[in-house]
Order: sequence, then structure tokens, then C-alpha cells
Amino acid sequence: MTLVSNNRSLMPSRRRGKVRARLVERDGNQCFYCGQSFSEHVKPTLDHYVPHSLWRGWRQENLVLACWQCNLAKDDVLPWPLVWLLLAHHQEAPALAA
Repeated sequence: MTLVSNNRSLMPSRRRGKVRARLVERDGNQCFYCGQSFSEHVKPTLDHYVPHSLWRGWRQENLVLACWQCNLAKDDVLPWPLVWLLLAHHQEAPALAA
């Protein structure tokens, strides 16, 4: 399995296989973003749904399997569905008194 890294600490290799198996069980053997099935020619990468720069660590709740192209395209930004949820919640939240 390939991991995308930008000088961040990598998950120990003995854990990667177990985490990948859990993610396949949870999400299927396909890219979380585009739905392309993984094969010998399309290898999965581990991606932090909320970027590692914002949420440090390797919690399974924040990991998804992504194809190389989608992982590179997402880069170090929040996915739009999450941004929209945060904005909707922010608009509904009452203003704090100063």
C-alpha cells in the first residue's frame, strides 16, 4: 500500500494492513471520493478526510481509502461537503454576547 506523505509521521507498517482491512470492510474496496474500484493497477492510499494539518493522528474515523489521483487533488484542504456542513452549522448557531 502506498501512503501519501508531506513530511508527517507515517503510521507503522504493521498497523497499515489492519487499518486498510477495516476501511475496506467499512467503505468497500473503492476510492472514497470517486468510487473507482481498487485493483493491481489502481492502488489505494490512506487519506485523512480532515487534513492531517488540522487533525493530527491516525484515527480510523478520519481515514478513508482514496486513489492516488483523488488523494493528490484533495491535497491538504477540507472536503466541500464538510465545509458546507460547518457553514450551515455556523449560520444556525446563536451569536455569542460580547
